This record gives sequence, C-alpha cells and structure tokens, in this order.
Amino acid sequence: MKIVILGWGSLIWEPKELEFDRKIGWLENGPILPIEFARISNNKRLTLVITPEGTPVKTLFSISTNQRLDSAVSNLIKREVTIKRHIHSYCKINGFSDDTFLYKENILNWINKTDYDCVIWTNLPENWKEKTNDRIEYLKGLDINESLLAKEYICKTPIQTKTKYRTLIEKELNWV
Repeated sequence: MKIVILGWGSLIWEPKELEFDRKIGWLENGPILPIEFARISNNKRLTLVITPEGTPVKTLFSISTNQRLDSAVSNLIKREVTIKRHIHSYCKINGFSDDTFLYKENILNWINKTDYDCVIWTNLPENWKEKTNDRIEYLKGLDINESLLAKEYICKTPIQTKTKYRTLIEKELNWV
C-alpha cells in the first residue's frame, strides 16, 4: 500500500523519528487546505493547523516507508506527540477515518489524481482564541527563549505556506 503524509509546518524541517522516504524528501504539490497560525503549543510556539479561518495553502507531502496504515498512523502519532483522534486519514478503499473532517473534497480532489492508496495528516484543533486575542501581541509578550522558538517555527515554515498571519508576523516583527 502506498501511503503519503501531509505536512505544512515543523514536520517538514524537524521530522525526528518520522518514517518517510528521506531520499525523496518533501514534495510541494499536496492538496490545498486552509492553514493558519492558530495553535499555541506547549512550548508557547504559535503553530500551524487546519482551520476554517485559514489561508488556502498547497501542502507538502512525503511517502511513508510504512506500508500498513496502522503503522503509519502510529508513527505520526509518536512524532506529533499526540493522540489518535488528532491523526486523520483517507484510503481509497476504506474512506475517511473521520467523516466530520470539513475538507474531504480537498483531499479527494488531490488523491484521486495520484496512484497513492492512502494519505494521513495531523489535525490538531486551534486554541489561540482560548489563550490570547491578538497573535502579534502574544508573540511580542514571549520571553527571550520562547520568542526564539516561536521565531524559528515561523521562519522555518516552508515558503509556500504563506498564510495571512505569517505575512502579518513577518511584517510587524520582521521575522523573515
């Protein structure tokens, strides 16, 4: 079974133990999904997630070295340090792992033009509204170490992941 992994943030530059074809790396023509800096992580970075308020972005993808869906999902869970409900999948044979995913058409339009059997991705919820009202003020208020981590995340994000708030953060904070 040919399984691909979608990415748009730190998975690209910091794959850690992710099991993917490192010779091929990350390909730049994945499905278009609405992505935005809308999650504050445990280390206070403002990170990218799929959100209705996101900017339509062409995601990246890589080929999993796992040929079983459960193994590929388990590996992505481990890399993302998350739980199974935050890892979604679509297989041409079985359909979607979560029928409530809002962007099924985006996934179908993309994968049906490929010879891949399955696609998996991280679908963490946004949480920035729970913690702050203003992304720029939030980033300005971080201490030096937190700020360095946040800046690294934003600056290392693939150039094609050009969201509304990335543009604003780059302009306001000169994080380029």
